[in-house]
Amino acid sequence: MKTLKFPDGSEILYELTRKPVRNINLRVKEDGTLRISANNRVSVKRIEDFIISEQDFIRRAIERLNARSKEAEINSDRLRWLDREYPVRVIMSSRESAVLEQQEIRVFTRFPDPEHIRQLLRSFLSDSFTSLCRELNDEVRAALISRGLNPPPTLVTIKDMKSRWGSCTWTKGHISINSRLAAYPRETVLSVFWHEYAHYWHHDHSPRFYAFLEQHYPEYHKWNSLLK
Repeated sequence: MKTLKFPDGSEILYELTRKPVRNINLRVKEDGTLRISANNRVSVKRIEDFIISEQDFIRRAIERLNARSKEAEINSDRLRWLDREYPVRVIMSSRESAVLEQQEIRVFTRFPDPEHIRQLLRSFLSDSFTSLCRELNDEVRAALISRGLNPPPTLVTIKDMKSRWGSCTWTKGHISINSRLAAYPRETVLSVFWHEYAHYWHHDHSPRFYAFLEQHYPEYHKWNSLLK
């Protein structure tokens, strides 16, 4: 993944894939990054000049994605969790919590104000996703260790990221996971963990990187493709 600075000072991340194609192809991903494909004869400078020339198109595409993302934000009558949308039912109670029970999200509160309900739902999502990430992190580490690979001690943090679904600072043993993955299937979140752990052995997105993923998590492309 490379960073390109536009003339106005803004920056964008892009990933370049060399393919036997005639033209430079550009695609804006849902996370706001670019996927570029071009043949080996096209220089990086020419590719980056092309990206700069398409800045207005890229900006409009990102704006549309952001608008679509905003439409999916938490509201007080539904919640998306692990690729399923659950109805929200508010129950007057001295408790202040939200729980998943019997195929619905039940919000127990004394204050049925919409913004207060949304805050309880955010807390539910944050706590549930944190627990899921601990579980998936343990699952990936156990699988690697059982195969004779020993990943370093790893700190996993969860945060709202605009440009990527995850990141690995392999020199520091630090993996970040995008909190927006809470809306996707469990297996898709698992694919991001595998992706980031693979960077301990392969620091780029070379064919060897993807071969490593296919060897250790054969369903990687099936589930990770939902993020594209």
